[in-house]
Amino acid sequence: MTRSSTDPAIDPIRIALPSKGHLYDGVVEILKTAGYKVRRASDRQYEAIIAGHPRFHVVFMRPTDIVTQVEEGRCHLGVTGMDLFAERAFEAEQATVVTADLGYGGCRLVVAVPESWIDVTHVIDLVDLTAEFKDSGRTFRVSTKYPALTQAHFRKWGIYYYQLIDSDGALELHPTLGIADIIVDLTSSGITLKDNRLREIKGGTVLDSASCLIGHAPSLAKLVDEGATGPLGLLLDAMDGVRASEGMLHLEVVGNPAEPGPETASAVAEYLAEQGAQHLARGEVWGESGTPGWRVTALIAAKKLTACQRELFRLGASRVVGLPARFVFDRDARTTFDTLRDSLAERTRVGWAPPTRFV
Repeated sequence: MTRSSTDPAIDPIRIALPSKGHLYDGVVEILKTAGYKVRRASDRQYEAIIAGHPRFHVVFMRPTDIVTQVEEGRCHLGVTGMDLFAERAFEAEQATVVTADLGYGGCRLVVAVPESWIDVTHVIDLVDLTAEFKDSGRTFRVSTKYPALTQAHFRKWGIYYYQLIDSDGALELHPTLGIADIIVDLTSSGITLKDNRLREIKGGTVLDSASCLIGHAPSLAKLVDEGATGPLGLLLDAMDGVRASEGMLHLEVVGNPAEPGPETASAVAEYLAEQGAQHLARGEVWGESGTPGWRVTALIAAKKLTACQRELFRLGASRVVGLPARFVFDRDARTTFDTLRDSLAERTRVGWAPPTRFV
């Protein structure tokens, strides 16, 4: 018997990943930790498999192209920058955000002006400035790679008299070279802007961006129908667990058996809570001689443990152990799969219907 081409057992799930750079490195590490190791022979190979998960087919491309390929339905899922997706969201009706922030690649799209413009401290100052340019017969020029986002942000502040200069190169030199008066560009630390005698202005943050997971909504609707234990559900749950555990340690604090007592355990738990520890639990332990003691377990940020250990010993701990947490699942936490399922159901309810098969 020949199976249909729409049989989920043979239909691939295509994931588009950036071909190189920090967006590539970050997601490959997340997938590897989650148990979805991408097998790619070299950085010149543009297709790959995920070991042990034959339904998944990985393709590599530029982050800008990923938005297009997901929107047009050639890929079910894609990892790109939120800035790139948001710039094209006005025309990407079939694409949806699955995870807005994968936990790396953070940056901001900002309005930056020359440092010498001491009278321009807030984006609202550009209203009068652009009007002055217009009245004097000059054109106020703005260099950016994000025209749609820039126009929307300027419109919100009532800025209308300007010309956008589109460029794919480095924008920081444009004011110095006279190509533009100001720029709207990405920054993470602000150092590059400062090195080129530019500065951000208040109200000038157009978008907070990070790496994100997007998907072709009609195709995801079919995968969601395979349930939480289907390949999409398992992948999203695994990524949730990895992201929740990032930078966290599973902490075990054991009390001295010679000094047992709930008061000591309570003091330790209270102290750990003050340090931001999560999922605190207390229990009993027994020493080698059978003397009862106490134990407190928790999740704590790895960067905090070293500073805590002396105080824990002062409170009566005899041993402090911190182990890297690979996965963290919380019964009360809202999963990405559940959120996606509900959002797709809402889209269907208001009149959008998924196709019968993946194109």
